[in-house]
Amino acid sequence: MSQKLRSLMSRQKWVAIALATIVLAGILSVVSPVFLTLSNFQAILVQSSVTAIMAIGMTFIILTAGIDISVGAILFVTSALFAQLYMDTESYLIAFTATITCATLLGALNGLLVVKFKISPLITTLATYSIYRGAAIHLTGAQNIPVPREMGFIGNGRILGIPVPILILIVVLIIGVYVLSRTRLGVYTRAIGNSERSAKETNLPVDKVLILVYGFSGLVTGIAALILLARVGGLQSGIGIGIEFTVIAAVILGGTKLSGGSGTVVGSVIGAVFLVLIDNGLNLMNASPYIYDIVRGSVLLAAVAIDRYSAVRQQASLEAQRAERIGIDTPRVAAE
Repeated sequence: MSQKLRSLMSRQKWVAIALATIVLAGILSVVSPVFLTLSNFQAILVQSSVTAIMAIGMTFIILTAGIDISVGAILFVTSALFAQLYMDTESYLIAFTATITCATLLGALNGLLVVKFKISPLITTLATYSIYRGAAIHLTGAQNIPVPREMGFIGNGRILGIPVPILILIVVLIIGVYVLSRTRLGVYTRAIGNSERSAKETNLPVDKVLILVYGFSGLVTGIAALILLARVGGLQSGIGIGIEFTVIAAVILGGTKLSGGSGTVVGSVIGAVFLVLIDNGLNLMNASPYIYDIVRGSVLLAAVAIDRYSAVRQQASLEAQRAERIGIDTPRVAAE
């Protein structure tokens, strides 16, 4: 591996998953000639759009050294709310507005609970996962609810020949990149992940930022819920189960550190595409559907292990540099 590529990968950690995605795509193109077609690439992006959109929101949370296990439940409860409200009111405007508002508030509630009760995000969102999913089942009576055919445009329609889910993903990605790199919220998000204590000592609005970050994740999860609902054609009781782990895996694969402070939304989107490519590969090999979860879990475990190994190496490098500086400075002080 060239020195330039190593340097680029150390500065832009998403480059590694991008290269892995290209290699996997090359392998799959050999296995199946139809893989290298525009329609198939569009299908892959459409399949990954829901996970990718949710991963953009999750990136902000993990950048603060937090995590949200409840996003799958938020996806379910907002889908249930939309389906139930439209069935009762037959108004897209009411159902859409209520769904997006509810998703944002549920996400913000997670952040508020983390901030006010000082409970770890893992435990907090694990609890809200159960609460939100239970609320959705109570709301719908665990029944499947079809949505009108017109709504299918969000999940299966096209604008200028481009699938609508891809266009929505691009818009959310642009917003995510802009917020993370060009606004105070993005700067504060990274600062909190690097050291929440230091952020508080410098009078950054830590509590407000955390609530906004979790609220943003809820917002994009609501958008993803509408896309998935339209693609599936209606509410199903199993919708969203396990998707939180796929989303987290995409973010970690994309180079975002679990310890916070470092990562990009671009990497998270590429991570989501990579996971869909793995599913496609398993499908091409006619693998058992039960193998999919094993592979996803293994990929998540590998991503966490790599993240931890990278953190240990980085810490060792910093300590070595510090020791070297002390070793250089000590004789100079003695000579003086």
